[in-house]
Amino acid sequence: MRAARTRSDKPAEPAEVLDISEEVARQSSGQKVYALLREQILNLDLPPNTELDEVQFSRELGFSRTPIREALIRLASDSLVVLAPNRGARVAPLDLDQVPQVLEALELYERATTRWAALRRQPHHLDLLEQRNREFAVASETRDPRLIVEANWAFHDAINQACGNRFLAADCSKMLRGVMRLSLLAFRQNGAALLSYSDVIEQHDQMIDAIRRGDAAEAERLVYEHSDEFRERMKTFVAGASTADFSLNGRG
Repeated sequence: MRAARTRSDKPAEPAEVLDISEEVARQSSGQKVYALLREQILNLDLPPNTELDEVQFSRELGFSRTPIREALIRLASDSLVVLAPNRGARVAPLDLDQVPQVLEALELYERATTRWAALRRQPHHLDLLEQRNREFAVASETRDPRLIVEANWAFHDAINQACGNRFLAADCSKMLRGVMRLSLLAFRQNGAALLSYSDVIEQHDQMIDAIRRGDAAEAERLVYEHSDEFRERMKTFVAGASTADFSLNGRG
């Protein structure tokens, strides 16, 4: 099993970008473990299907098993961990065969949440969208895929929060979390990037404007076009990917 560890070798990040170590220091034990393990799962330091041993994590991280168990339950709700009765926990697999269906479902989720956001948003939702797009711009300057993908998720999560349906918002955000590992994997395997980051920022601005104006049809059209490049890039990556090209299986 890969040992749990913090990523102390990462370069310093701009002040505006979330400093994970500082954020962790402010959290409860369960939140700290959650943040540490989630970071390692998304970074693929803990690859898909890796067995997660509570006893070993307790020894390595210096926490009791209770906050570790709480963190694993929360990670399972994010679809990043699989919990099996009497079999413990393991990192959720990446099933490449299911990716096209996941992307189809995500498209429908995002079109619905963005349309409803245009109809139901409140002033504080618009403020959050503006803030998240500024954070994405800062993250893009770092050229760090991890920060860029996280900031992009946060922007779309802000749209979900504005849709006025907490069940749909939670499901869409959860599905977006599920594809983050795939997006990071594509970055690492072939240097895949988003469009020009300035183009992405502009597209975000256009969606914010449509949501502000209450133009539901335009907001839905924009998010469809915005996400289409990502869907096609992921489909191309998966079509050319082989399990021999990268590690999808953990080593227990």
